Amino acid sequence: MLKVEPLKDVLVIERLKVHLRRRHIKYYLLFAVGINAPLKTEELVRLTVRDVKPPVFRAVNGFQIVLPDYLRAELDAFIQSENLQQGDHLFTSDRTGKPYTRQQLHRTLSEAAQALDIRLNIGMQSLKKTFAYHLYESGMDITDLQHLLGHQSKKMTYHFIDVPQLPSSCITLNL
Repeated sequence: MLKVEPLKDVLVIERLKVHLRRRHIKYYLLFAVGINAPLKTEELVRLTVRDVKPPVFRAVNGFQIVLPDYLRAELDAFIQSENLQQGDHLFTSDRTGKPYTRQQLHRTLSEAAQALDIRLNIGMQSLKKTFAYHLYESGMDITDLQHLLGHQSKKMTYHFIDVPQLPSSCITLNL
């Protein structure tokens, strides 16, 4: 299995959003939630209306995750248009009525990347990696990010977000 990568380029993210929205609003919303929260695929596909209603979307290892206003508004509009109830899953197949599978979503993301000529290995784990990468790039300390993601070491977190680990600072005293 190929290692998937975070989406580092914001323009690539925007292109994927547009493409996925055209394909199906559910794919777009799932992608948007996935890059704005540190969720595993299983958590993402099992989200219900109840999960996205509170102002604080998730509390993870002491951090409160809040979805952006634009996304909350789009989720609310989607919930109303689909007439979804509190316990209903957000991301279900129109054909089966069941939550999407990891394989369906991986295929959808891969096809979108191929259609847009995005030369990256992307899959569902790319969403969480993208979230983490952009948090790090926006200035979050690597130790805090490590704690948020539940990683055992900073090395693991650097590897996860595909960023070279910074060398330890060298301090020399000459007293």
